[in-house]
Amino acid sequence: MNNMNEYYWIPLLIISAICLFGVMFLCIGIGLLFREKKKRSACTQPVIATVVDVQHQAVGASVYAGSGETNMTSWFPVYEYTVNGTSRRKQAFMGTAKPEVSIGQKVELYVNPDRPDEFYCPTEKTASVRKVFTGVGIACISVAVIIGIILCVI
Repeated sequence: MNNMNEYYWIPLLIISAICLFGVMFLCIGIGLLFREKKKRSACTQPVIATVVDVQHQAVGASVYAGSGETNMTSWFPVYEYTVNGTSRRKQAFMGTAKPEVSIGQKVELYVNPDRPDEFYCPTEKTASVRKVFTGVGIACISVAVIIGIILCVI
């Protein structure tokens, strides 16, 4: 019995790590939700934008990536739109795994009338990313709680 209590901190450490991981993911998901709501409430002026470029950027790989590392590429559309007679060119906040728009395509954006450089695109998949972060966070916290309950019963 004494030997079991000596090593009780190991599962407790594992549970804490899983729970911390879950809390971090949940906080990111909630942060994305608030950012999205704030942007939607501020960006109310509809404009028609033209996709003038689709830039691809390596994501998650360092400059010093080894030959065995996988480089992931995200595609970011660059929109050109006019607000109050001034033409603006801005890159999308959220990239995608493959190009989902083509150069020359017309897209409806919503622009902040007070800050025309701020916009959101209703077709961006920010909700999907937010749901993934929130789901992973809830799943990790749930697993940590279940493991904690099982260890208390044993």
